[in-house]
Amino acid sequence: MVSWKKGIVILLIVLISSFGYLMTPPSHYPGTYFTKISVNEDSVKAVINFSFDVLTSEVEPKTVSYVNQSFVREESNVLNVTVVATGYDKYTLKPGVKVDYILRIYVNGTLHEVNPINVKNTVFTPDGRVEEGLILIHRNELVFRFALRYKSRIAMTVFLLIAALWLTEIIPLVASAILVPVIAVILGMTSTKEALAPMFDPVIALFLGGFLLARAMSKYELDKRLSLSVISRTRSPTVLIFVLMMITAFLSFWMSNTAVAALMIPIALALLKSIERFSGSNYGKAVILGVAYSATIGGMGTIIGSPPNAIAVSMLRDIAGIELSFLGWMLLSLPFTIIMLIIAYFYLYKIFDIKNEVKSGKIALTSLDRDSIKLQLVELGPMKLEEKITTCILVVAVLLWMTQKLPFPILGWRGHGISYGIIALLAGVALFSTNILDAKDINKISWETLLIFGGGILLGNLIVSSGISEWIVINVLTIRNPLFIMIILGFLSLIVTAFASNTASAVILIPLVIPLGAALGINPIIPAVIVALASSTDFALPIGTPPTMLAYSTGYFKFREMIKIGFLLMIIGILILTLVIMPLWLLYL
Repeated sequence: MVSWKKGIVILLIVLISSFGYLMTPPSHYPGTYFTKISVNEDSVKAVINFSFDVLTSEVEPKTVSYVNQSFVREESNVLNVTVVATGYDKYTLKPGVKVDYILRIYVNGTLHEVNPINVKNTVFTPDGRVEEGLILIHRNELVFRFALRYKSRIAMTVFLLIAALWLTEIIPLVASAILVPVIAVILGMTSTKEALAPMFDPVIALFLGGFLLARAMSKYELDKRLSLSVISRTRSPTVLIFVLMMITAFLSFWMSNTAVAALMIPIALALLKSIERFSGSNYGKAVILGVAYSATIGGMGTIIGSPPNAIAVSMLRDIAGIELSFLGWMLLSLPFTIIMLIIAYFYLYKIFDIKNEVKSGKIALTSLDRDSIKLQLVELGPMKLEEKITTCILVVAVLLWMTQKLPFPILGWRGHGISYGIIALLAGVALFSTNILDAKDINKISWETLLIFGGGILLGNLIVSSGISEWIVINVLTIRNPLFIMIILGFLSLIVTAFASNTASAVILIPLVIPLGAALGINPIIPAVIVALASSTDFALPIGTPPTMLAYSTGYFKFREMIKIGFLLMIIGILILTLVIMPLWLLYL
């Protein structure tokens, strides 16, 4: 029987979905669309008009160019301004069709670069509407884009329905994800083949291989051996916090941050037994939170570290045609990861007053008694053959991921070009072929996560193919300051993550922000990566990310205390990401 609380939630979901249907503009109609584009810069002012036809049947379009020449007086000079718009004369009304016209502005015969913000457009539709398209930079070309809306109201309704189901978790997340292809096919939004293709997207293959590697490391306690080996060389409780954080972050590069936190927090608790004079000390709190925060921060470092990273990479490829390599992601994320790890360490060191905690004798030892650590290493015994094989496979996989596409050529070599998904599957085959893993291990990886990824990727594709993403971006562009918009995106990602998982936050926002970057004249990679990283920067709520939930479960913290400690670090993270790291990306990209 449905409880009254669940009944209210269901009613709210229905109301939200219905509101989305009513507020979304309808699909476009066949007919002739007239367009006016105006260039308005200090020295360059020009207008060009053209039209294109939209048909319901398949057509063979031909390329057409529209030219408008005008003369502009600039002080004593007369400028010859020529605008050329090149595109197709006919388009078919079906999912995913974008009307693209390349715009070239020549001043006295020389190609002139124009900021998209200084170009306005108006589109007159056959049913009498006056609309706007997007002016964006796409593959280094100035482009007018008018996304043809196809079943737009249905797409928005489905989007809000699934988003609401993920936010409320009235049914399991995996059930909501599986529902996406079912609805898409039944409502005629896509074919069965296209609907199911994202369920084994290259990113899904990457994560599957990553899960198998993580399972092998956990099965033979290779991850535990690595952690204890490093910790055994640590000489003071103060340094121990930093070492624990570094190990946790490094492991989170290659394993699920949840799995790493589940491994490292028990190790930290065992160490605290020989260090604390009483349970629940400030030092103990710093250790536990240090492990939890660094698991989350480390997860941002690689594509396989956290789900939002993989979602951003997949959607950049599908929506913008941008292939971001494994190494390419690390070049973008590592500066933020390193800075946040250092800030988190000093933040915890200061807020818990570790220096005085050590001096006052609240910590039993000023230097670590490493006997308990060495005892655990002795219990592990010498490195087993399975551990050595797993290490070799992991190292080879990482090297192949890192050399897929190099940022600069080495002796003319730019990388092997093998997909990171194929490399991950190859690593999985190697693990099974060498009997490191068996059939039973397949049941111990997170298939639920993979299905949620697949459903999320398809949901993003539906929003883009229906033309809704461009419509939302056009409404957002009333704010023209790129930096301000990126800051808003960062905090919006945090807000969504506070009510849902970081995976849901990424799935909801990333397909919307990729066109936004191009319209602002910046690389679409930037807003996509900002949303992905910001979605994982929730350090305040214990329910925000699994590592913080595991930290809360230790009993060291009250709910309100964790929020108070993590809130400021969360704000610092977003500001570092948008004000420090994003300007670096602008130089690099």
